[in-house]
Amino acid sequence: MRWAMAGLLLWAGSAQAGEWRGYLSLGAGMALDRLSEWNAKGAAINAYFGVEMPIGLSLGIYGEAAETWGQKFEDIQHDSSRVQLDYRQYGMEVRFRGFRDRMISPWLAVRLARSASKPQTPNEFGQLVRQEFQAMSAAVRGGFDVWLGMNWGLTAATSWQWCDVRYEKEAVRECTRPINSILVGPTLRF
Repeated sequence: MRWAMAGLLLWAGSAQAGEWRGYLSLGAGMALDRLSEWNAKGAAINAYFGVEMPIGLSLGIYGEAAETWGQKFEDIQHDSSRVQLDYRQYGMEVRFRGFRDRMISPWLAVRLARSASKPQTPNEFGQLVRQEFQAMSAAVRGGFDVWLGMNWGLTAATSWQWCDVRYEKEAVRECTRPINSILVGPTLRF
């Protein structure tokens, strides 16, 4: 089924082969940590700038930042604080766009990015401490563009990204589970 879907998208993109294009999109929305016990959620923003070949395959640079807050923890002094997960990343994204000349144009993407993260998480004593991590992260993204004219449109996208902290200790095991982001924003095609 996956190969049939990939073949259909490849056919849809190559059947409409045309000129080279550039894309610039900005987005804002939410980052959701649905799969860990921390249940963090918060605001996210992103930017993408890419060049698309005539067959619908594009390569671009991508940046994203998020600030999320999650489960409450009580520390030794009986202060109640929330877990905070934040990240900033920049990297490369490869997109494949189907039906590129239609009003609604879906796309799939894979991203590899360099990430900086400073999560505030509980240590072995139950105190919330801020840690700093730098790592590579990966994401699978999907979305669609709705074109309001020849050059302007609206992009809605979602992604599943593997968290930006390294899998080194038992304490950060939850952070290796994927974070979902949902973003909407304007797109310029030129």
